[in-house]
Amino acid sequence: MADREYTRLTWARRNPKPALLSTASSSLWLGKDHLLVIEFNGYTEKYRRFYFKDIQALIICKTKTGLIRAIILGALGLFFGLLAVALRDEPVALYFMGGMALLLVVSAVADALYGPTALCSLRTAVQTEELPSLKRIRRAREVLEVLKPLLTAAQGTLSPEEVAAQVQTRPAPAEPATHTPPAAVGEIPPRILP
Repeated sequence: MADREYTRLTWARRNPKPALLSTASSSLWLGKDHLLVIEFNGYTEKYRRFYFKDIQALIICKTKTGLIRAIILGALGLFFGLLAVALRDEPVALYFMGGMALLLVVSAVADALYGPTALCSLRTAVQTEELPSLKRIRRAREVLEVLKPLLTAAQGTLSPEEVAAQVQTRPAPAEPATHTPPAAVGEIPPRILP
């Protein structure tokens, strides 16, 4: 059997930027010398390649989205649970409200068990691209561990001495210009003669 050209790193995840009348999704694939991002909006697919030699950083930022979502689902579950208790004399309302409460609480717990949410981006010299398929910190770190040896092989490594030498040869940042007070009223500015 032939060797597969791509290995799936992430399954298609719903993109927060939906397309017109459809739900956009994104997935991440590993090629021999590049990373492939596939975005699908129901009508078209968009492919973007990021070669290992061009990748400068994979940025992982922890977000509070999962916590907020769990709090909202838990609060709604509590509300429907209290409503079920208040309507316990009517069996249909009790079962419906109790079922809704149970569903919401189970959803909140399941979402919390997946771990903290994240916003991940990939930086190259010309762009910073968001990776919508990496929405959890645990999964983003797993992908980073897969990419580290491939990036090191494509770009090489710097010794601590080389890093220190580059930092020392870097020019010092320019000092901010001092603010000069405006000229007094009636004062003529100097003329510059050619």
